[in-house]
Amino acid sequence: MSFKFSDLIDFGKIPIKIFLLFGIVSGILLFSSAEFLKDLKLSEFENDYGKFFGIVFIVCIAFIGLSILYFIKNKIERKLNYNKNTKYIVNELSCLDPFEQAVIREFTIQQRQTVTMPIDNAIVAGLLNKRILKQVSNIGDGLYLPLSLSKIVNEKLKETDLGISQNMSDEQLREVFSKRPKWADDYFYKQHFG
Repeated sequence: MSFKFSDLIDFGKIPIKIFLLFGIVSGILLFSSAEFLKDLKLSEFENDYGKFFGIVFIVCIAFIGLSILYFIKNKIERKLNYNKNTKYIVNELSCLDPFEQAVIREFTIQQRQTVTMPIDNAIVAGLLNKRILKQVSNIGDGLYLPLSLSKIVNEKLKETDLGISQNMSDEQLREVFSKRPKWADDYFYKQHFG
């Protein structure tokens, strides 16, 4: 079994505030005049430990610089992943079949942000895999769990993705909205009529 120094101290878990503090203190001790250090009663401390001020300062500045670079890198990666996910989901929304559209229309029909759906239903499971739906909780009624539309879907969903348009008559809209998944009616009756 080999031992690495990184096993002893994980620098990634040390808060940057500590490195900032040590960087400021070591910088003051390193770049201050002898008179200033004498006024602070630190002349003896400088004589005893002055040889370490430079290395502590360099290590702290390097760590802070690396932390800033990693922060920027992670921000860029998150933005790229978000754009990639958005593109993927918008493409999936434009290719929904009528059964998938019916499942998503349940949010409009029930006028809710969260709808209880059977996760063992092939269409619901497919929408979960496509990241169109997301599971809100593990607590539900058997295999019926609360689901909601993902954030990207909420932002990008259009009427045409649901198989409806503004040109449709009221009768056509009623017909489209009447085509509900079988589980929606079954669950409604189970909840209200036992």
